[in-house]
Amino acid sequence: MKASLKYSSSSRKRRADSDSDDQKSCDIPTNFRIWETVGKKSACYEGFSFRVVSYNVLAQYLLECHPYLYTGCGLRNLKWKIRAARIYDEILSLSPDIFCLQEVQVSHLDSFYRKFEALGYCGVFKQKTGQRQDGCAIYFKRSLFEMQDHVSVEYYQPEMPILNRDNIGLMVKLSPKCTPNTPIVVATTHLLYNPKRTDVRLAQMQVLLAEIDRFAYINDGKESNYLPIILTGDLNSTPDSAVVKLLDKGYVSAEPFRDNSDWKKIGVTDNCQHLSVYLNRQRGIATDFSMTKIYNSDYTAGSSDVTTDTQNHKELFNSGDLAYPLNLKSVYHKVKVNGHFEATTFQDYWVTVDYIYFSGFNSLKLVERLRLPTVTECEVLGKLPNNRFGSDHLALAATFELQCVKSSL
Repeated sequence: MKASLKYSSSSRKRRADSDSDDQKSCDIPTNFRIWETVGKKSACYEGFSFRVVSYNVLAQYLLECHPYLYTGCGLRNLKWKIRAARIYDEILSLSPDIFCLQEVQVSHLDSFYRKFEALGYCGVFKQKTGQRQDGCAIYFKRSLFEMQDHVSVEYYQPEMPILNRDNIGLMVKLSPKCTPNTPIVVATTHLLYNPKRTDVRLAQMQVLLAEIDRFAYINDGKESNYLPIILTGDLNSTPDSAVVKLLDKGYVSAEPFRDNSDWKKIGVTDNCQHLSVYLNRQRGIATDFSMTKIYNSDYTAGSSDVTTDTQNHKELFNSGDLAYPLNLKSVYHKVKVNGHFEATTFQDYWVTVDYIYFSGFNSLKLVERLRLPTVTECEVLGKLPNNRFGSDHLALAATFELQCVKSSL
């Protein structure tokens, strides 16, 4: 499959000649996307390695609703049949064990994405709320993983004006078959695009982190901790944004982005945790879905038999600062050692908005990543999609090493 991403000069000429509307092929360097070694394998390695890919595949209906964004791409490169083949080849060439997709079109689930199931992958999909016709999906190899649980996250919250958009998140809990006592949590999301609404994206991330906190938390009777976590997605946020600063540093000032929304209404604290979850952990009580106050199709919010006295914990809400306890690290540095910025897509200019994060305080270790090009290097691409890349985003990929746990959780 790797050969499918290499085009000879003669084949490029045939494609250009076959359709005069196609943009001219670009001369992409052979080292444009190479695998970079990040760390050495553990000396006493007792686990397994697995590869994760994250990719915004560009829903066809969104492309057709906004054709002005793709002028200069070539009509042939914008056809779904053509793009689908390139996306399929690219995903397979990366040999993922898990891949997370954004902008998966609902009408393509059976006609295109089911092909991955025929190759041995199992998929979970969550459609955006409202009238949106796309969503997020997570696929994993059935031969390697058993799915223990999965949860979708709807950012639309009726009582919160700042959370009035249809974006969603999705997460799965996977147990490796070779080391079933070491499950991992993989989450993906696609945050709001509107460049002017950092406030909405930050609010959406606050809800997602609260759900990951609940979903990945474990208590084996000896100590409390979190399962290994991998968070991927199109965050529509640049490296200098409040969203990315929160993820990178673990805290951020949210004061410039706060409206009059009262977060006590949905019980999500400034530490990106459900208040009910936080309080029950302090008391040693297990928390189930019904103990959270957010609205979601997966469960009923605000169960009447659960008392969450937010008035007694005002100090946990609306302080103007946000933090979270998951200790996530970015797979990519955003800026290379030579000072050049990396890029994943073109939004008026080449910029990074797609990310992979992983938890940095447990058995999960990053060993390699698929290199991202710099802003300058991306200039050779021209407009995306083109005759090599089927989407307007570049795929991200990383290989992780998971140290096995011998005792049961």
